[in-house]
Amino acid sequence: MLGRQVKITVEDTSAPTDELEKPAVLHSGIITEENALSAPKKGYAIGFPKGMKKGKGTVIAVVNKGIQEKYIVAPQGKVYYAPQLSTALSRLDGKKAHRLVCLYEKSCGAVVYRQEGRDLRFLLVKNKNGRHWGFPKGHMEKDETEQQTAIREVREETGLEIEICDGFRETSLYRPFGRIKKQVVFFVAKSKTHHVTLQKTEIDTFQWATLYEAMKLFRYENDLRVLTEAEKWILAQKSKKPHQ
Repeated sequence: MLGRQVKITVEDTSAPTDELEKPAVLHSGIITEENALSAPKKGYAIGFPKGMKKGKGTVIAVVNKGIQEKYIVAPQGKVYYAPQLSTALSRLDGKKAHRLVCLYEKSCGAVVYRQEGRDLRFLLVKNKNGRHWGFPKGHMEKDETEQQTAIREVREETGLEIEICDGFRETSLYRPFGRIKKQVVFFVAKSKTHHVTLQKTEIDTFQWATLYEAMKLFRYENDLRVLTEAEKWILAQKSKKPHQ
């Protein structure tokens, strides 16, 4: 069902519904598929215009509560990530346990650097599962900002304390698993400490690499693009302040 176009009938139209709701609100509804061959399913609507009773949208998440499965539908092209949906579910169902699979995933991380003589060196990590080199990053958690996620993930994966540099934000978009659409947000960050302590369950090894060394290690073009833009930005900032 994830990613399918469906019809939804909203049951609780008396509840406040608005595209500008912050945080977003879920509304109970009945979902039918476009071909109308399968039986209607219970689910939720999110992000539709105020007072809407019937509409069309995309299944953006599957919610499992024990053996019960429900779907969350949003207007086509409207993006919600797991932390937003988890918050909305908590307000609707209290603290009931649920498992959430989302069409859209979001991770945040940092291009961590340090100055070594005249060279800039960047922290690269090799992921245990993917077996490829990249930057420290991970999924956003409930109520976190993008920068808070990046700081936490770097600390958890490498033990380093970092300082996010204002003015740089680069994103990568890709599909890691079938229909899942993933956005990864990267910041530039200075390393405040140099002793790396790896999170062994997630990271295999690390390296402080120059841009040239990273070019030989990276498997994906997106990683190289982000690093190239990060180095260009850092050098531009340094040229503005020669005393750094």
